[in-house]
Amino acid sequence: MTDERLPWYVKLVVGVGAWITAVVLMFLGGAIVFVALKFETGGALAVIGVAYLWMGLWIIRQPDRGLFANQLGVATAAAGAALVSGGLAAEAEEVWVGVPIAVAIAAAIFVVSSNRILQFLASALAAGFLVATLVAERTPYALDIVALATPVGLYLMLRPPERDITPAAIVLLLLFPLYSTFIVPDAYWVRDVQMGGWIARAIHMALFLWLVSLYWKQRTNQQLNQGVIAFIVAALIVCVLLPPGGSAALLIMTFAYVTGSTPFATLGVVLQTHFVIRYYYSLEMSLLNKSFLLMAVGVVLLVAWWYVERGRKQGGIHE
Repeated sequence: MTDERLPWYVKLVVGVGAWITAVVLMFLGGAIVFVALKFETGGALAVIGVAYLWMGLWIIRQPDRGLFANQLGVATAAAGAALVSGGLAAEAEEVWVGVPIAVAIAAAIFVVSSNRILQFLASALAAGFLVATLVAERTPYALDIVALATPVGLYLMLRPPERDITPAAIVLLLLFPLYSTFIVPDAYWVRDVQMGGWIARAIHMALFLWLVSLYWKQRTNQQLNQGVIAFIVAALIVCVLLPPGGSAALLIMTFAYVTGSTPFATLGVVLQTHFVIRYYYSLEMSLLNKSFLLMAVGVVLLVAWWYVERGRKQGGIHE
């Protein structure tokens, strides 16, 4: 039986086993260097990382590799990339050093390997070092800086270049909502004004309008245009009222609608639900005022829905 015809649970067991093997090999290499050879520097970690990265790439480039070998190669190469970036950053005692190194490694991986999982992990590593740098350096307007990745990711998803870099585009597109979820302590009005947020909202709203314009070009009916306008107004109001992460989630849902992507639609709904819940509990308002504000948002959305449905019943909107 070929690897493609294996049951999913067999693939899962084999994949987990390969990753566990890679982790064991990583710790074994570290033990040899630090215990046996008594090297205790970040540079030593980087040397181990280079070896792991080379070995992982060599494995996944073999034409006759099986499922286990493929997963082992991905895990080993990813561990090597992390060790090289982290080791050199530790050697320099500066987190930001890991950013250009991780970006360079990710670019090299995209050139020499077509494995999407490894490409995604390498891109995520570079993004992780960027976020770690912003946190460690207490960079002002960090939210707005992270938001700059969103238009790049969205453009690469909608206008992909000749070489497929979709994994990197996905990382860039999801960087802001994930950063807002796991890093930003307050999902609504961030108490530290230096973190920013309003520029991020403006970026998301501009991208939302761009997505709607792409959808609009596919329709010519005037009543549909009026419905889209009602939706635009309602969505922009919601973007202003919700936290920056909420506007990013709305952007992802709109992207999913325009492209017909079920996974992104599901992710967008989950993220939006998360941000609405955090928004509710983070507002420094009375329970009654919170309820009124959420009701106001709901009324805006219902009015927009009613306007669109009225046009549909009048026969002006066609699927």
